[in-house]
Amino acid sequence: MENVKAWPKLLNAEVEAQFEKLNELIKTEDWEVIEERGLCLGNLKISQIYYDVSYGQVVLLTGDSISRTRWLKMGTPISLNKLNVDGKLKIVSEGHIVDVSEKMLRICIYAKENVDVPGSNYILTPSSNSGAIRYFQSILKDSSTLSSQSVHLVNLAYRSVPMPSIHDRKLTNLPETLNQSQQAAVSAAVNSKRNLLCIQGPPGTGKTRVIAEIVHSLIRKKKKVLVCAPTHVAVKNAKTAATRRMLEELPASTVTQQMCVLNNIKDEFEAHPFAGKLAELGQQLAKTDKSHASYKKLLSQFLTLRIKLLQDIFSSKLVVFTTLGTSSIQKLPEYNWDADVMLVDEAAQCTEPTTWVPVLTTPSCKKLVLVGDQKQLPAVVISDKAIRQNLNISLMEKLSEDFSNNNINILLREQYRMNAKIMSWSNKTFYENQLIANPNIADITLSDICPNLPSDHVLNNPILMIDMKEVKNRSQEKLESHSFTNTDELKVITDYVSRLVCNLGVDSSSIAVIAPYFAQIEQIRRYIPFRVDVNTVDAFQGAIGFLNETRRLNVAVTRAKRQFVLVGNSRMMMKNVHLKELYKHLESENVVFGVDLLNLFDRLDEARLPTSDRSSRVFQ
Repeated sequence: MENVKAWPKLLNAEVEAQFEKLNELIKTEDWEVIEERGLCLGNLKISQIYYDVSYGQVVLLTGDSISRTRWLKMGTPISLNKLNVDGKLKIVSEGHIVDVSEKMLRICIYAKENVDVPGSNYILTPSSNSGAIRYFQSILKDSSTLSSQSVHLVNLAYRSVPMPSIHDRKLTNLPETLNQSQQAAVSAAVNSKRNLLCIQGPPGTGKTRVIAEIVHSLIRKKKKVLVCAPTHVAVKNAKTAATRRMLEELPASTVTQQMCVLNNIKDEFEAHPFAGKLAELGQQLAKTDKSHASYKKLLSQFLTLRIKLLQDIFSSKLVVFTTLGTSSIQKLPEYNWDADVMLVDEAAQCTEPTTWVPVLTTPSCKKLVLVGDQKQLPAVVISDKAIRQNLNISLMEKLSEDFSNNNINILLREQYRMNAKIMSWSNKTFYENQLIANPNIADITLSDICPNLPSDHVLNNPILMIDMKEVKNRSQEKLESHSFTNTDELKVITDYVSRLVCNLGVDSSSIAVIAPYFAQIEQIRRYIPFRVDVNTVDAFQGAIGFLNETRRLNVAVTRAKRQFVLVGNSRMMMKNVHLKELYKHLESENVVFGVDLLNLFDRLDEARLPTSDRSSRVFQ
């Protein structure tokens, strides 16, 4: 209860910190710069406000920047804002995105009375915390919520009741293609005696495949599953994987009938026999004065029919997918849809209250399965006050540490993405060398897809570092738009990528460039003459604390499959404990070179793999 009372204040502090950061940028930067970073979408105009029978109160926004903004996805939680007379942002209403087209955006808003007449300029910002604040305020006001069945999960997590030690019986009907640790994870997730489970999926270990198999196994038991994730992309990936698995045994019509995305049922809604009558009632309501005696009766008929329609749609659903931040989760019990199991993907990226909120607003939930990796991207929290009170520690991280001696933690051990040498540093630093590389990918290299690159060439090494410390006339990093750039590193990165494409024939879509600073990202995008994925580790927030957060370094290294190339200054890396560890690992593997390494792209019939550390000296 102490945490329940504290969390709304901490979440408010986080929202204020985000606004403070954004307000600082508004004073000093052009809108294009701020929008490019994914922090907001400005200069929007309201062209229409109307009531939609599927979504509720909808605002239609127009603006030139909509078409080039990447974070606009259906279901994404947002804040609709205006600039005060002093030039600072003020929240007008929370909501979520309903639909996006070339220059038009529809959002569902929760506070109609705050929205001005059409025509005013508005600013849209992503909102990951406001929904949780709103939910918690309602939870605190309604004591019955805290006496629901799902509170048993809180009692277990906080040791109010003892955590039982459960031994799982391995399921016999699982696909043989699942490895041993994947089978153990699915068996534990389906075990009705388990209430809490943490499935840790390091990079490339088939986490999404496991989620799909869990969903499939629970459906066979006729359990209702609520699958949540912090982002629209993660929700989409989970649903795609689950759909693919179910289609192996069920017709497409059955799969469509049994699964849905919570805020994406418009087609089913409009196809329902009651839809026409509901639209007719909606039109009558719009024309009726609220003070008129008939209005209350019409409204009652409209709401009753709408609930009945939604109950019909959800009566056939066994799995519902949704983002954690949507307020629609708390409406599911109204639709007579009561989840037995809640599964959260990317759980280590969610603040603890953001995870608990949908659990507590789903009274029927008996089991909570958290899937993610607390050794990868953490929850992004920028408020010092919130960090001091551990808001940045996810529920998954808390449970994994508090119950480290209990078997609620299952580690997926076999990875299928990257060469074993790329995995090596991460495995040693984060996973106590418990991971193994699947034999089919353990030795994959560039030469497998580049016929003109000899397998024993230096450039075929899975891990390489180009050390910038000896570069003469080295340019200093400079501050640009509250971020940093480095011209010499930019040149080396551009050159390396260009040679991969032109000299080796690597498909540019197979190349990704990660940098810690957004200004450097902008420069790289501008100079690389190919369509290459270029971004920070966690693109929307920017790489906050990249150099001080070793888990982000883990993500950066393990994105690669066949080759990981680090461009940096070893002298500077030695000043940071995490970067120093990585440099020492690369040095021990004899793969640290100078910028002359680039010349070897022109000599592919020479310069085989180094047999000692001699090459490190030669190319520096």
